[in-house]
Amino acid sequence: MVSKTLFGFLNAVAKNVVLGKDNTNEIIGEFIKEIENNETKCKAFISKLTNIKSFLKLDLDFFMDSDPAVDSEEEVILAYPGYKAIVYYRIAHVLYSLGYALKARIICEEAHTATGIDIHPGATIGESFFIDHGTGVVIGETTIIGDNVLIYQQVTLGGTGKEKAEELVKVGDVITVNSKFSELLDAGFIDSFRMLYPD
Repeated sequence: MVSKTLFGFLNAVAKNVVLGKDNTNEIIGEFIKEIENNETKCKAFISKLTNIKSFLKLDLDFFMDSDPAVDSEEEVILAYPGYKAIVYYRIAHVLYSLGYALKARIICEEAHTATGIDIHPGATIGESFFIDHGTGVVIGETTIIGDNVLIYQQVTLGGTGKEKAEELVKVGDVITVNSKFSELLDAGFIDSFRMLYPD
């Protein structure tokens, strides 16, 4: 579970970036209370809210375009574990970039506990990202994912714990990956394929 010292912050930011609430003052208060009383870093985080919101809107649109079973944006926001994990990741990634690695990891671990999807906040993920179903998805710290990427359940993008930490996993643009091809991405690079499926 998210520690009580992060719940108010996450709730405030989610209201802004997912629901479009104008609550900047609430976020500032929660940042100072739950992250750190650091005005410079707080301002840096606030300056990224529009960017987080833009990414999440593109993610939401990609969910709507990619899944014929979805009925509404509200359904994606409230009932899709992949979208929840991405929301938490987008928030945590900004904190991670500001030097709050532990707080960012706690946020992503909450998403992991709630959804079964494990995204390291240090991973780099482009625009329009869709995790379908999602159980067992692992995205490691050194993973770089391009734009318009769809990932199905049981995909691991990242190390096995046996290789050097600096080895990267890179996924290019406009790619769909399922579990039978995730091993191709282990410390490798796949670019500009539409679908990666077995014959």
